[in-house]
Amino acid sequence: MKTRPFIFLLFLLCSTGMNAQLVTTQFGQIQGSTNGNVLQFLGIPFAKPPVDTLRWKPPVNPDNWPGVLNTTSFAPVCPQKNFDQGGTNDTIIGNEDCLYLNIWTPQLNTGNLPVLVFIHGGGNQQGSASEENGGTQMFFGKNMADRGNAVVVTIQYRLGPLGFLAHPGLEPENANGISGNYAVMDQILALNWIQNNISAFGGDINKVMIFGESAGGVNVGNLLTSPLATGLFQRACIQSAVPVIDNYLNAKNKGISYVDSFTVTGTDVQKIAYMRSLPSDSLVQYETSPLVGGAVGMNWQAVVDNVIFTDYPFQKFQSGIFNKVPLIIGSNSEEMSLSAPQTVLPIMVTALINSYVPVALQPQANLLYPPGSTNAEARESYIGILTDAQFTSTTRRAAQCVSKNQTEPVYRYFFTYKHSIPVLTTLGSYHGMELFYVFNNWENATLGSGPLFSAQDDSVQNNMLQYWVTFANSGDPNGSGLTTWPQYQSNSDCYLEIKASPDGSQCGIRTAESDLWDAAINFIPCTGTVSLEGLVQTTPTNFVYPNPTDGILHLNPPLSDTAIKIQLYDMTGRELIFVKNQTVLDISSFSSGIYMIKFEQLGKSFYTKIVKN
Repeated sequence: MKTRPFIFLLFLLCSTGMNAQLVTTQFGQIQGSTNGNVLQFLGIPFAKPPVDTLRWKPPVNPDNWPGVLNTTSFAPVCPQKNFDQGGTNDTIIGNEDCLYLNIWTPQLNTGNLPVLVFIHGGGNQQGSASEENGGTQMFFGKNMADRGNAVVVTIQYRLGPLGFLAHPGLEPENANGISGNYAVMDQILALNWIQNNISAFGGDINKVMIFGESAGGVNVGNLLTSPLATGLFQRACIQSAVPVIDNYLNAKNKGISYVDSFTVTGTDVQKIAYMRSLPSDSLVQYETSPLVGGAVGMNWQAVVDNVIFTDYPFQKFQSGIFNKVPLIIGSNSEEMSLSAPQTVLPIMVTALINSYVPVALQPQANLLYPPGSTNAEARESYIGILTDAQFTSTTRRAAQCVSKNQTEPVYRYFFTYKHSIPVLTTLGSYHGMELFYVFNNWENATLGSGPLFSAQDDSVQNNMLQYWVTFANSGDPNGSGLTTWPQYQSNSDCYLEIKASPDGSQCGIRTAESDLWDAAINFIPCTGTVSLEGLVQTTPTNFVYPNPTDGILHLNPPLSDTAIKIQLYDMTGRELIFVKNQTVLDISSFSSGIYMIKFEQLGKSFYTKIVKN
C-alpha cells in the first residue's frame, strides 16, 4: 500500500515529461523527444507526399492525421544519386515521400525566440536535412538551439529532375501555362508552415532567418527575389553562393532532351504520363556530378516563369523590387581545395588561365596566380583561380548590388580559419567547412572530437553561432562580447574575417583578383535605384529614347559624325548586344527588366539604365 503513491508520482512525472514534447500543429498533434536541454521533432510532414499523380505538381498541404504522430526520427532523403567521388560505386538513395522538416527548440509556446531555417546544398540534386559528414550529421540543430537559445529548423525539398523539370507536357496542368520550380514551391510551402506553426515551438514569426550554403545559399538568394516569398522571412544569410535563375526556354529545352532520353513516343502530355509511371530511382540514375575538377555546375536550376520568379536576380536587385531584409553573405578562402585535382602541375595553371581569362588579361592573371615551380605552388594558384572566379568575386558582386538597392544592412564575411588537425590544415577553409562551426558540430565529428578539438575550434564555433543567432534575433550580428562586424558598404568592401580571433578591421577581399574576374566577363556593377553612383559618366540627356521602352530604342549620339560603339548588358554584366554606328536598337525579344547601355565616343564611355516594359 505504501508503494502506490510513489508509483502514481512516477507515472505523473513520466506523463508530464511526455506531454512536454507534445505539440499541436495545424494538421494534428506530434510527439517529439528530449535531447539534453532541447526538445527535438524530426520528420514533421509539411506537404503531402509528391508521388504518383502529384509528381511534378505544386506541393499541397498534408492531410490531417488522427491521434498523435511520432516525430522522433529523420524522414527519408529525396531521391538522388550519391556520387563516389573518384570511384565507381555511385549509388541511388532516397524516397519521393521526403517533404519533411525538423525542429529543435529549448522551450515551447513562448513565441519569442529567433528562428533559423536552414536550406541544405548539394547542387540542387544531392543532399538532405540529415546529411552526414565527418561522422556527424552536419546540420543537426541541437547545439545551436541549446547554446543559442533559438529555434532551429531544417527542411527538405525535391531534387534534380523531380524538383526542377520544365517541359511542355507539364504546362497544360498549370493555369499559368508554366512548369518547373517545384523545389522552390516546396521551400515556400515549408516557410508558410513555419509561419503558421512555429510559435507553438517557441519561435517568433517576425524573427525568421533563412540561411543556406552552396546550392542552399543559391536558393536563399533566389527567395529574396520571389514575390511569393514576401513576408515569410525577415533576415537572410547566403553562404558560399549567389542567386542563380535560368532562362525558361533554356530549361525547357533541357527538359525536352531529358524526357526524350526515356521515351520519344506520343505527345508531350503522353510522355509525361509515361514518366510518372517510372520509379524515382530510374529518373536520377543517369545524373552527372555537379562538381567536376573544381568547377561548380548546376544541372538543375530554378527558372524565370513570370510567377514565382519574374526576372533574373541581379535585375531584381537593380530594380529595387525584391524582398529587402538584412543580409549576411560570404565565402571561404579555399573553397575548392577538396575538389581540385590532388596533383597540379604548373602547366595546368597556365591552361586554366588560358581557358577562362581573355588574352588581354592573361598577363595580369599570371601575376595574381603564378604557376609556380612546384606542384604545391601550382595547386595553390589552381585553387585560388577556382575559388575567386566562382565565389570571392561573385560574392562581392551580390553584396554590392544588394547594398546599393536597399536601406536594410548587409554584412560580408570571409571564412579563413583552418582546422587545427595537421592532416587537414593544408586543405585550408574548404567549401562547406564553416557549417561544422555554425552548427557547433565539429566537436562531434570523427576527426574533430576529443583531444583534437582545440581551443581555437571552440572560439570559432562560439563566435559563429552567436553572430548567426544574434543576427536572426535583431537583424544585426553584433552583440555583447563579439568583435564588431562592420556593415557592408559597396565603396569600401569592409568585412569580418572569421578566424580564431577576428578583429573586424579588414576592407577589400582579394580586390585585384575580383577586379580581374569582373573584367574577364565585362561585368558592369549594379547602380543604386536612386542614383547612377559608381559610373564613369552618365549619358547625355535624350541620348536613348523612349525610356522606359517596349523594345525599340532610338539613339541620338552627341556628335553624329563621329564613330560610336554601343553595348547592351544585363544586370549580371553579361553582354547581350555589341554594335557600331547605329541609331536604332531593337530589344523587343528580351524579357522585361532593367538593362545597361554603354557607348563609347571620342575615347569617353557613357552609361545609362534602360527599363524594358
